[in-house]
Amino acid sequence: MYRLSAAFMIIFFFICVPYLKSEHDGKGFTFVGSQVCRKCHGFDAIGNQYKIWESSPHSKAYRKLLTAKGADIAKRNGITSPTEDFQCLKCHATGKGAVKEIVEEGVGCESCHGPGSEYHHPSNHVNYSNRASGYATGIKNGMYPILGIGSLKTRERLCLSCHQKARPCYPENTRDQYRFQIPIQVVDTLKKGEVNFKHTLYK
Repeated sequence: MYRLSAAFMIIFFFICVPYLKSEHDGKGFTFVGSQVCRKCHGFDAIGNQYKIWESSPHSKAYRKLLTAKGADIAKRNGITSPTEDFQCLKCHATGKGAVKEIVEEGVGCESCHGPGSEYHHPSNHVNYSNRASGYATGIKNGMYPILGIGSLKTRERLCLSCHQKARPCYPENTRDQYRFQIPIQVVDTLKKGEVNFKHTLYK
C-alpha cells in the first residue's frame, strides 16, 4: 500500500505539477480563433473590432499564400508548399499555424492579443467599473500586455517579429520595402496610409 501511495505521489509530481504551473505562467493557454472574439466584438455599439480586423490585410494574410505571387515567392526560397511551411505560416496565420482549424483566418485577433482560451470569457477580461482592472485580469489569463503608451515597445517587438527583413516574402523592390516597414509612429497610432488597425473599445 505504501509503495502504491509513493508511486502515485511521484507520478503526480512529475506529470501534474508541471501542467498546473504551465496554466499560470502563460504557457498553457491555447488559440480559439477570431470567431470566438466576434461573439462580443462584432457589434457596432462597441466599435465592431471584428469588422475592422476583417477588412484589414491581416485577415487576408493566409489567402496571399494561395496566390500565384505566393507560389512564386515560395519557389524562389525553396519552399514546396507555402500553406504548410512554417517559414510562411509563422507570420501568415494565427499561432504560427499550429492550430489547423483556424489557420485560414490569417493573422487573427489572437496574433496580437494572445491566445484566448481563458481570457475570452468576459469575466476574465472585463470589468465595467474598472477597465484597468479588467485588463490586468485578462493579462493573467493569457492576454498580451500591448495596450497603452507604457506597452509601446512591447507592441513594437510584436509587430516587428513579422514585419522585418528575415522572412521569405520581404520585398526586393526599394519602394515596396518602404511600404512594408512599420515605424514606431505606426505602432503607436496603428494607422498607415489607408490601412487602419486602430480598434479601441469605445468610439
